[in-house]
Amino acid sequence: MELPTADTERPRQSGELHPPRSSATTEPVNRPPDARTTDAAGPPPSIRERERQRWVERLEKKENPPTIRAELKEKLEHLEPGHPSSPWEEDGTPKPPVPRLSDHERPVPPLSDADYKTHVDDVVRRLGDAAAAKPPVGLEHSIDGKGQVWTTERNKAHSEIVSQAYHDAKDVPCEYRAIIAGGLGGAGKTTVLRNFAGIDLSQYVTVNPDDFKMALAERDLIARVPDLSPMETTTLYHEESSDIARRLGMRAMAEGKNIIWDITMSSVDSTSRRLQELRDAGYEQIEAVFVDIPVETSLARAEARHRRGHDEYLAGNGLGGRYVPPDLIKSKADESFGTMNRRTFEQLKDQFTSWAIYDNSVDGRSPMLMAQKTAAEEISGPVDYAREDEV
Repeated sequence: MELPTADTERPRQSGELHPPRSSATTEPVNRPPDARTTDAAGPPPSIRERERQRWVERLEKKENPPTIRAELKEKLEHLEPGHPSSPWEEDGTPKPPVPRLSDHERPVPPLSDADYKTHVDDVVRRLGDAAAAKPPVGLEHSIDGKGQVWTTERNKAHSEIVSQAYHDAKDVPCEYRAIIAGGLGGAGKTTVLRNFAGIDLSQYVTVNPDDFKMALAERDLIARVPDLSPMETTTLYHEESSDIARRLGMRAMAEGKNIIWDITMSSVDSTSRRLQELRDAGYEQIEAVFVDIPVETSLARAEARHRRGHDEYLAGNGLGGRYVPPDLIKSKADESFGTMNRRTFEQLKDQFTSWAIYDNSVDGRSPMLMAQKTAAEEISGPVDYAREDEV
């Protein structure tokens, strides 16, 4: 005979409206819902903890209230696909993005000739005022006032710029090969070196003071002159950018890195000094590449480059165009050789292991090799190229 267990429901007695509950189905009282099961993780939170959590949630909503944009976005996401305002097509694919108001804005038009002339006049006036300030803009961080000794903070900035440039050239081999590239501003030296002289620029550290004018502007290390773009103001930072370039060059030469000095060759003394420094550092193969253009071409290209950069700056792109004073370019004219730069090259070319001279004076035409000297022989006469490249 099988005896009834404690869980066996007893027969309902007459007069009872409801049978008594089994002890197995009795639920504990005053227990939070998440603690009803026997496998609940840990004890339930206390009243104090629950109250603290409510205050934390209220404070978070107070500090970060939901924006109308977020609420609208949430509502849009819950619209039925195919609804005119839903971001989803009826078949469930996403609709193309709605054009922004900025997409319909007209770009800032380039300056007219009259407006550009007015701006240039303003640039000249403001640069003159800044140069006459005490201390002059461009030398405000120079201790000696000559751009040769700098404050501790400025020296630190220079070191960071040089270190970054040297890091970018970490893969340049140390083969003690050097090139001095000469020519007026706007001659297109980089284009000639890369596309016509057969130079692999990745195998050289290129030292160009103009690159460090840009570096100063990018790091917001240029004084703010009213109505001038940062690159227009860098005209006053020639001494500082040249000093940074020299520091990079000396560091590269100390390790025998292949190096390109991108200079103008405007002076026999400075170019001769650069040649001697390379020899003293152990460089035996020193080449020269000179790109010849007349003063008038340099003037036109400098203006076009400045104007193009300034138009982009007004449209919200870039740091502006670098302004080169026309009088500075005109001062390089030479009656016999066309430019003082060409005169310097002609006087010193025999001191180079090899050299080449290119004519890049005609826009839209490829540079022409006019003469060259290799280690074996000298070749004179123009050599035209079938291809063209941007200058």
